[in-house]
This record gives sequence, structure tokens and C-alpha cells, in this order.
Amino acid sequence: MLRAVRRIPRSVGGTLAASIRHKSTGLKFPASETVVTKFSFPSRTHSITGLLKDAPALEQSQKKVTLQGWIHKKPRKVSKNLTFASLRDTNGDIIQLVDSNSPSMLRSMKPESAVVVEGVVAKQRTAKEGVFDLVVSSSSVLNEANEKGSQLTLGDTKDWPAEYRYLQLRQPQLQAALKLRANAMRASRSVLDNLGFTEVETPLLFKSTPEGAREFLVPTRKRNLMYALPQSPQQYKQLLMASGVHRYYQLAKCFRDEDLRQDRQPEFTQVDMEMAFANGADVREVVEKLVLKIFADTVNKNIYTLDANENLVQQSTFNPMTFKEALGKYGIDKPDLRYTCAITDVSEHATSFNEDFPVCEILHVTKENAPESLDFLSEARQYTNRIPDVIQITEENLSSWNQQVSQFKLDKTLPVSVGDVVLASTRQTTSYENPTPLGRARQLLIKEYPEKWRRQLASGEQLPSIEDTFVASWVIDFPLFSPSSMDSDPEKSQPFPKFDYTQIVASHHPFTMAVLEDYPLLETDPLKVRGQHYDLVLNGVEVGGGSTRVHDSQLQNYIFKEIMKIPNSEKLFGHLLRAFDVGCPPHAGFAIGFDRLVAMLAGYSSIRDVIAFPKTVTGADPMIGSPSAATSAQLAPYHVRVAPKENKE
Repeated sequence: MLRAVRRIPRSVGGTLAASIRHKSTGLKFPASETVVTKFSFPSRTHSITGLLKDAPALEQSQKKVTLQGWIHKKPRKVSKNLTFASLRDTNGDIIQLVDSNSPSMLRSMKPESAVVVEGVVAKQRTAKEGVFDLVVSSSSVLNEANEKGSQLTLGDTKDWPAEYRYLQLRQPQLQAALKLRANAMRASRSVLDNLGFTEVETPLLFKSTPEGAREFLVPTRKRNLMYALPQSPQQYKQLLMASGVHRYYQLAKCFRDEDLRQDRQPEFTQVDMEMAFANGADVREVVEKLVLKIFADTVNKNIYTLDANENLVQQSTFNPMTFKEALGKYGIDKPDLRYTCAITDVSEHATSFNEDFPVCEILHVTKENAPESLDFLSEARQYTNRIPDVIQITEENLSSWNQQVSQFKLDKTLPVSVGDVVLASTRQTTSYENPTPLGRARQLLIKEYPEKWRRQLASGEQLPSIEDTFVASWVIDFPLFSPSSMDSDPEKSQPFPKFDYTQIVASHHPFTMAVLEDYPLLETDPLKVRGQHYDLVLNGVEVGGGSTRVHDSQLQNYIFKEIMKIPNSEKLFGHLLRAFDVGCPPHAGFAIGFDRLVAMLAGYSSIRDVIAFPKTVTGADPMIGSPSAATSAQLAPYHVRVAPKENKE
């Protein structure tokens, strides 16, 4: 069937075309010969790895090959008719290019220009056996790099401006980190899929609830109504348990508006999971299988744990350590167990000068492990609160060193030798100071001397390098609740942290169940209650955490209202309480900090090195210019106004 077509009169069309021409900004239209060739190019026949694998046969056959990639370094003129260059392909592999053409094809090419080259394989004459070059017969620049691209190929990529992250990511080590991350994701999905988990995506537009860190709020066009980006999918995954999902997981994006550092980003990824009709032991078994598989598939390295004699053993389960043991022995709830360096409680022979911090303890460093300089152990900037006493044992104070302890009175001189170092401090019985002063000193010692205090393998075999030694432990029996921390006055020296014991907060989150034998204490003394929470600690890093959840609505409501005193708890959490009331099964779960885990696998100290486009320490992305200012017109529909700057005078 023919349809009528409305024709535009020539006069109108001409006027429209003229109007378009008149709106030109004066920017010159690119010539065809400079653009078309960038979009028409031959496919590669080999990667550099594949070429080198087949190099002997390719050299013999003189078959022409095609490579694609970037000019790696500035081409080097060797003689009038000979130029050397190097090509880096998408795998980060590099091959030398030989250009004997006249005129030269490569001499004027700039580093980081995208190119395609054709040629034949030839042995290098001056190099060792088995090294091959590509003798170039034709080439094409698919996109020439500007001066900035050339400049940023030199030096450490950490010194590069953040706005050129895309150039930094071309470097082989960061390409390898991205591929490692992808492999870890693939392994995670493989394990959980095979264990009967269902991957479920939960919403990113949530609502504001008190879960610890500050939230990112998202305004809506309805007055005073806002979404909040989720700090974790915690409540949604518990609702999935009430929905009949037996085993849930997702690689979840989470958001927290908190101060940034090496292991924090405002948006991050976690491997999130929850299991119905399960307890903590069931979850920990799954996590052990998952983590071991990730290590095996990505870096092919072993994970050790401590045996009964505190030596390193390789097994399919990670042995547990209580929070009390971790704080008492190592001064922190995430100890680096690659090292034997430990704290000793001397309270039996000592009296603290602060009754709120009655536990007296020392860290004894023997002469053979004593640091040459003690200055780094006494720097105030290294500690949150007080600095431990650092005492060098000499002939003069061998029998009186205990009198140099300032934080407690030590009635007995403990056995030491000349050349030893003793560090002394105090802590609470249940320490809410984490790490303790000696726990922090232990961290500083390990960082300064990473080859000392190495824990041995139970088998007696030689230890792998410190970089290849991974020691895991579960930390359990955390306090379920903690007193609220009181902000210290920055103008005043405050050696001891202060806590408000009338305001109780959840140590992890308010959905964690109590250890059953401590259940009666929820009513009488909640600060003495241990929670069914468990952290997985690997080389002093909290890789993840989880817990058995409360699934009884009456108990959960009691925790909200009577213990934590959360106002409007029904409005904030009513959806969860109602779900518990319709037969929600017992459930437990876990979340792995995926960015931290990948950074550990890749050998990086900062998670920014394993995230494609991370934020800076200010939360900004200079590459794209976010966050960006909003205009009054943009804000008006959302009933939001920018507050005027405060006058600080």
C-alpha cells in the first residue's frame, strides 16, 4: 500500500540548510584522507605472544603478519635507513619493530599512538638466541597521541595526573590487575553457582537507615522525600530469605560517604551472600571454599592457618580465634598472623594508674629482633591516643627498667636482657580501643621489619616469601554492642579515649544475633553480650564479615527500642519486622570486600590500583570532573537549595 509523503518545499529546505550553516562555530571539517584511514584497517593476525610462539615457523615461511597496538617508546634512529621502535599490544606484551624503509615509516611516530603494522618475523642478530623482531613493510597510524600522551609514558604512573587515568590504565601492570579482578569475579560466580546460590540484584535506590557510616542521599521531585544509596544490601538480602530464596548472592555495589584512605572508596564492591535455614558455621564453610578457589584460580597460591601449636598449616578450613584472644595477644581484632610477635598481660604484677584501663601489658622485643632506632615507635602521629612507653634495656636499667613505666606500676622486674626493648601500656578489660597502643606498636614493628618474627610451617619446609605467605583466621565472639565513642577535643591532649556508656551502638549492625549462652544478658547487661559475628582476617586485613541474623521480630524490636534506643524504629525497619512475622526462616550471611581481596591478590596496598576508575582521597574523579556543580534550575524540581557559605570571621 502506497502512503503519501509530505514534501518540504525547496525554499523551506534551502532556508533550513542555510540556517544550519549559519550556526557553525567555525570548526574546520576534517579532511577525508586524514579520517577515513583511521576507520579502515586490517585485522590482526597474531597477538605478540602468539607471534613469538610461532616465530620460528613464521620466519622460515616469511609469511606476512599483522599486529595492532601502541607505539611503546619514542622510535630510535640508528642510521639513515634504519629505525627501531617497539609495539605494545592489548595484552601488554612488547616486540621490537625494525624499519629499514625509505622514507622511514616509524621514525615520526609518537609514543602511545594507536597503530597497525605489517611485516615479517626475523631473528635479532645481536641478541640472545630465540629473540625475534618484526621487520615492518607497511604501517598505519589509527590515532596519533598528542604531546601529553608522549610525556606520560615516562616515570612512575603514580605521579601521573589523575585526569589521565585512561593512559595510566594502558600500562601492563594495571591491565593485569583488571584481568585479575575479572578472573576473581568469574571464580566467585562459579563457586556460588555450583553450591546452589541464586544471583539476585537488589535495588540501588534505598531509604535512609542508621547503619553506621554517612549515606549518599538522592533527592526526588517530591518535597522532602529522598532515596539513599545502600551501604550494603543487608536488609534486602534478609527480605529475600523471607521471600523463599534459599541461597542468595550478588556482586553488589555499595556506597558510603566516609573519609577515604588506601582501603576505602565512596563506592565499592562486595561479594554478598545470605543462606536460609543456616547458621554461622554453614556460612563459614562456603566462604572457605570460595576464598580458596579464588586464590587457586587467580594467583595459584596457598592459604595457611594456625594449628594447635600456632605453626602454619595448609588445610581446607580456617581455624578460629576469639575477639578476646586477638585483642589480648595481638592488640587488634584483625591480627597479621604471619608473625609471632605477641603481647603479654602482666596485670598480676601491676596496678594501672587509670581504673578504666586496668589491663597492664608489655610487648617484649628480644635483642636479636630489637630495632636499631626506636624513634618510629614513639611518634605521636602514629597513634590515635596515647603512646606506649618504649624502654631500651641497658646495663644501667637492667634491674630497674620497671620504674620507667609511666602508665602502670610494675611491682616485679620481669626477665629481660641488655639490648632488649620493652613496650608497655594499658587497655580496657573489653577493649573498645582498637587497635590498642601495643597493638599499633606491633603493626609498626612488622611494617618496619617484615622479615622478623616470621611464623614457621608446621611441616618444617622452607617458608615462601612474605609476599607469597597468606595466613587466614576467623575472629569470633565479638562484643555485640559497644558504648558510643565521645569526640575528643582536638585542642586538648587526650591520652585515653572516652565512651558514653549510656548510649549503646551495635558493634557491627543491629541485625546480629547474640551468642545463645549470653542471651539473658541482653536484658540485664547488653555490653557483656557476645555476638554471633565472624570476620575473616587475612594477613592483618579484614577481608569480610558476617553473622547469624536475628529473625524473631519481638527480639529485633527489643534491640531497636530498648537497647539501642533508635527513634522511629518502626518507620525505619517496620518492613523487616513484618517480614519476620510471616515465617521468615533462620538465616546467616557474609560479605567479602572484593576490592580489598583483589588488591591483596595483586600485591597492591591500595584498592585504587585494582579499580578501573577510582575516586581520589577527596572523593573526586578529576578525569570526568565529578562531582560537579548543579544549577539552581536543576535543583529547583527537587526542592533543594545550596546553602550560603558560612562567614568564618
